[in-house]
Amino acid sequence: MEPLFPELDTPAFTGLKARLDMLGSMPPQVLLLDGGSEPQRLAAARYWACRCNCPEARELGRPCLECETCSLIARQEHLDVPAYDGRISNKQDEEAPGPIRALSIKNVRELKGLLKDPPHGAGLRVVLLMGLERNRSESANALLKALEEPSQTTVFVLLAAQREQLLPTLVSRSHCLILPWPDPEAEEESAARGELASDVQEFLRTGRRLMSRTSQKSFDAAQAQLIISILQKSLMRVMAGRAGEEGVDSLLVLLPPLHQVNVSRWLNDAQGKIAGQITPGRVIDALMTRIYLLVAEASGRQV
Repeated sequence: MEPLFPELDTPAFTGLKARLDMLGSMPPQVLLLDGGSEPQRLAAARYWACRCNCPEARELGRPCLECETCSLIARQEHLDVPAYDGRISNKQDEEAPGPIRALSIKNVRELKGLLKDPPHGAGLRVVLLMGLERNRSESANALLKALEEPSQTTVFVLLAAQREQLLPTLVSRSHCLILPWPDPEAEEESAARGELASDVQEFLRTGRRLMSRTSQKSFDAAQAQLIISILQKSLMRVMAGRAGEEGVDSLLVLLPPLHQVNVSRWLNDAQGKIAGQITPGRVIDALMTRIYLLVAEASGRQV
């Protein structure tokens, strides 16, 4: 049988699922999941929602991952597991509403009204919140105040690549769990990836060559995401103390820790913009220019 959450179906996530299962006996009001990849964080959040709602969980000490409740949560169809993303624009949400909604004033008002009512099922309402580092709107701030109000029927899950991207007050009131970081070496190098990595390295070193690629009409979202992936994997190696002596690693390793955190935030921002249909070339040009200036400063080069 196909696992309900294949993103977590590896030995690396056995410990994380065990910790979530243990927390199920006394769920924290705010759980923060950071690390891992975005699909893994979302899968872990939905696994937690299963732990909080599966009718077999009390007896088993874990969700069964076979019942209708678990299946609905995995399919993003359970009424007690609403999800919101600060990276989704109001226009996107209105034109093509999906299972993950925008943090718009309208949606937040509806959610706050919903929080006054008991959940539809016998478990807990589990509210998933993503992209908070991108959203400082009045509606998001109003929703965050709900995290401070104890509730016997609702818990919240915050998802972020790194907790440093969130407001310290959010982190301080959360029970934090770190997902295993993906292995930066696991993905095979393709010819296209190798060429892009070479262009990224050359741009960070000299400020040249890459923009001749991004200015072409053929430069698309897939190539932009590949550049972001190259930088993310390099940054993960740097932050884990496993930077290579050559390539992009040799340049990002020059950045002090605070600038490394900034770059990580910029990479997540760029992903959101590309998903929001902003021209990929413009997104990458702006991103790479910002990183180039940091690298030039760190290496003492004149710009």
